[in-house]
This record gives sequence, C-alpha cells and structure tokens, in this order.
Amino acid sequence: MRKIVILASVACLFLCTSFMIHKYYLSVTDIAYNKEEASLQIITRLFYDDLEEVLRERYSEDVTVDATADQEALDMYIKKYLNAKIKITVDGEEKTLSYLGKEYDDDFVVCYIEITGILSIQTLEIENTILMDAFTEQKNMIHTDILGKKKSLLLVDGNAKAVLNFSE
Repeated sequence: MRKIVILASVACLFLCTSFMIHKYYLSVTDIAYNKEEASLQIITRLFYDDLEEVLRERYSEDVTVDATADQEALDMYIKKYLNAKIKITVDGEEKTLSYLGKEYDDDFVVCYIEITGILSIQTLEIENTILMDAFTEQKNMIHTDILGKKKSLLLVDGNAKAVLNFSE
C-alpha cells in the first residue's frame, strides 16, 4: 500500500510540475467591421508579462506593464510595438492603425485599435507578428466579424499572414 501511495505522489508531482513549467504563448485579436462608423474595431489581448518582456527587449529595460507604471510612456511603447507588428490591408491598400488605449484584465492587457475610413471590404489581409520576435512558440489567434461573416484563423511564426475574402 505504501508503494502505491509513493508512486501516486510521484506521478502527481510530475504532472503538476510539468503543467507549471509549460507556458503558452498566445494572443487573441478580434476584428469587427462597423459599417455605420465606417471603421474596423480591433481588440487585442496579450499576457502582460509577455508584453513586458518584449517591450523591455525592444525599447527599455525600465518598462513595466501594470497599473502602477507611467501609463503615458507605456502607451507610447505599446502603440509603437503594435504598429510595427500588426499590418492590415483592405482591398489592397495598407491601412493606418489608431491606437486608442488599453486596460488591464486579470493576466491580460487588452489593447484597443481602430482603422477609420473603411467604406467597404472585399478583401482583408492581416499580418500579425505580435510577440513572435521574442517567443518562437507564439500563436496569434484572429477572429473576424465582417459584414455578418465570422472567420477565425491561427497565425504562427513563419506563417503570420492571411488574406480573407468577403466578396462572396
């Protein structure tokens, strides 16, 4: 009986530590077209510790991603990073992202972005390399809701671009 308890304890310890060691690198981005406002509204969720690590590597060792940080400086870094890592092309024309701000939600930083002046959409090209420069295991999930058509895709390092057709 004692051997069974010891074996069960060792197995449990192995399973628990293997889950703690494994880290998932995932961002989730929602892109919705608001026809009345002629805009694409984009919400990106990133783990705050992953974002902090990449901002420290790229811009400044002093960056802290939390509510106690200098929010104006942090917004500047986040805006710069997102503009470098997310490219949106509508009907063959690359669009400019407008970073609106962020909020904190548990372990995530939720970033709000908008692209205005979108009168119609036939094709939407998305390139999202967020955090891929820091984590090769990074996966970026994209959910779109364009003209009532919902599509989802998963972008990975080496395959971080997709074209969606909404003219059908």
